Amino acid sequence: MRPGLLATVAAAAVMAVEMSHAEALDDADSIETLGPDADQARTASVATTGAFQSLSQPAVVDQWRGIALGLAGYDSARGTGTFEALGEVRLWGPIAIRGGAVYVASQDRLRPSVGARLQALREGRHGIDGGFGVFYRPEGLTEPEGEIEGVVSVGKHVGQTYLLGNLLYGQDPEGNERDGEVRFAALRTVGASSRLVVGLDSRVRFDLGSDPAKLAANQEATFDALLGPSATALVGPVALSLQAGGSMVHRAQSSSYGAFVLTGVGIVR
Repeated sequence: MRPGLLATVAAAAVMAVEMSHAEALDDADSIETLGPDADQARTASVATTGAFQSLSQPAVVDQWRGIALGLAGYDSARGTGTFEALGEVRLWGPIAIRGGAVYVASQDRLRPSVGARLQALREGRHGIDGGFGVFYRPEGLTEPEGEIEGVVSVGKHVGQTYLLGNLLYGQDPEGNERDGEVRFAALRTVGASSRLVVGLDSRVRFDLGSDPAKLAANQEATFDALLGPSATALVGPVALSLQAGGSMVHRAQSSSYGAFVLTGVGIVR
């Protein structure tokens, strides 16, 4: 990965957040910054609903005007590093658009990712958060050339813990390779200061009928899984995250087991 390109991606993500902050919002549920304490409380609320997680995707949109997030790590089961930078801007009401870049290990370069999300349900009004999104990602479990991905996300507080679940379906543009995903996270703040969010985050991906010959030729996995505890430290609008745990990858003739670590930095406005 080229440092100059990473810097450009990070700068673009931050600019997207600042531009979104300058826009006026007419939505009655928009969030106002009333001071350091309110800023801290809002960041904690955003973090608890999964906005800074490395695996699961949030079900809410209306908690922020804009958000930027960078993630980097290593997966020993795959023997590759990971990197992703993204910026999401809330356009209006429950609608947000997202753009970013993902490091594709098989090509050893960054490639773009774009998409949009819509929040359809709000916990305060409907008893549960619910939303869906559509994205283009440059690489999937069985789609080395890129995939169109749809996601349904739901979330709900159970006591002081927020439970978040995702169901995803992805396929290449031609429809020859298909995969599914299940993601789950459980998150909660620790301490009266609301400066630390801890929990568990996970992802399971599996093949849904891709061409076996093509999978074998590209040495693509047919199943993989990541599971581990996570912690996010909050300083005003900034979040610093760390997750580590076990990883597993299954290919046609073999399975690999190992550990992964993911670090992240995010900002919300």
